[in-house]
Amino acid sequence: MSLPSLRRAACVCALAALVLTTGASSAVAGPAPAPFPRGFLWGVATSAFQTEAGQGKNVDRRADWFTWTHDAANIADRHVTDDKVENGPGDYARYKQDVDLAHTGIGANAYRFSVEWSRIFPRSTASVKTKGTTVTLADLKRLDHLADQSAVRHYAAVLQRIHQNGMTPFLTLNHFTLPTWLHDPIATRDALAGIGTDAALPKLAKGGWLNTSTVAEFRKYAAYLAWKYGKQVRLWSPLNEPMVVAVNGYVNVAGAFAGWFPPGADSYAAAIRVVLNLVAANRAAYDQIHRWDRSASVGLVQNMIGFTPADPAKPVDVAATDHADYLFNRLFLDAAVKGISDTNANEIVDPGERNAKNANKADFIGVNYYFRGRVTGLGTAISTSIPILDFLPATGYRTALAPTAALCPTTCSDFGSEIYPAGFAQALREAGAYGKPMYITENGMADATDAQRPQFLMDHLRVVQTAITQEHLPIRGYFQWSPTDNFEWSSGYLPKFGLSSFDPVTLKRTLRPASVKVFKDSAKADALTSALQAQYPATP
Repeated sequence: MSLPSLRRAACVCALAALVLTTGASSAVAGPAPAPFPRGFLWGVATSAFQTEAGQGKNVDRRADWFTWTHDAANIADRHVTDDKVENGPGDYARYKQDVDLAHTGIGANAYRFSVEWSRIFPRSTASVKTKGTTVTLADLKRLDHLADQSAVRHYAAVLQRIHQNGMTPFLTLNHFTLPTWLHDPIATRDALAGIGTDAALPKLAKGGWLNTSTVAEFRKYAAYLAWKYGKQVRLWSPLNEPMVVAVNGYVNVAGAFAGWFPPGADSYAAAIRVVLNLVAANRAAYDQIHRWDRSASVGLVQNMIGFTPADPAKPVDVAATDHADYLFNRLFLDAAVKGISDTNANEIVDPGERNAKNANKADFIGVNYYFRGRVTGLGTAISTSIPILDFLPATGYRTALAPTAALCPTTCSDFGSEIYPAGFAQALREAGAYGKPMYITENGMADATDAQRPQFLMDHLRVVQTAITQEHLPIRGYFQWSPTDNFEWSSGYLPKFGLSSFDPVTLKRTLRPASVKVFKDSAKADALTSALQAQYPATP
């Protein structure tokens, strides 16, 4: 698995016009297009759980997502597909070929990937007691005895291969999955079922991000990785898309809005608690990575959605759009960068919610952007825990996995996501307002035939170039999701996001040549070439 705050519908139209005008003018003959900055990272992004297993081998059965996607009730209720993660691209064994393919075949000079917490620590690390929030060298040595050294060596070898290809590694500590010794997703699902969306939460022995103890264990995990890999890594991200974890895991309304991430709950009280614990985890990891890797650059990777009003003429939709934008796009950034923890999620800085010690826990902001969200205002809040939750966002449309969903209103991906480059421009402006360097840490689309992806790439790269050259935003890299097709969480292997496909029997990769050419030519030139501009003029 986005934008400047949307105040008025006119803003959306103006941004769309800006993207269109910029793209159209750059397609005509004239001076060469402005290049991307010197040293710009052209990368691909992937994650461990989604790619490592293959041919039934190298399966991480200690990850909560393995338990979740193999649960019979989840499959029967169609909360997950019956695809098995073990039938994937097999990157754990094929990492050398995949890293080489990213560089030579795709033209990337950077490689973003994640480490599986449950592979490094298949057993609980709770026995290693730290004094306060500092992880000492003695603590790290005790953790070393608990770590699976074969996994530690494996990820070191991945980093070495990236360096051998002359690429920059970008390491994510946690890309959604948790060890089952921290999170039992089925027990958590059952404990939260039927208690009410704003009800008090039960105590859970293995409640994942509902428990503050998970923050303490994440602190140790982050320190350990920085200690082990600090000499090989400069760019670090503690958490991938924290708001997706909170929303898709704890705000699931069947038939209306549901991502069915573990534990598949519908509890606004739980969602708020998870967000606050993830804020604490980001801070803990930030501090420990800097402690053990003094040259590190540690950033926050935030998924952002291009929210617009369902009806720009309706004030209720316009107001609700701002609320959606705040809750999903800005709330976590405010906490990690400004030190504002909005504990009651009311978009107001109440007494006690601003803490300077919590500020600037991100050296850069990573923006993941995929799609538009059309917001319908309800006129009243549906939660006492989140008083500005007064809307429904439409973010997905009819696909093979959702045959009864609404038809796509414009152009959508195979995943049912509405393609909306103007929302990307909004996202970059909004993230840029925080005054940090930026990376586009994920951008891509599901397109099995590769018919739409080349145009998608060009339109979104135009937005990046405009943001750099006209908005003067400090964007330092662009990472395409993803180098190969992978396990798309609850949706299994149906969505094809890869610049290459794979054969599940032989594991052979086959590049998608049209999209690869757009990426590779742009990366080689550090610019959107005239030939590509002519072939893929800006979408109206």
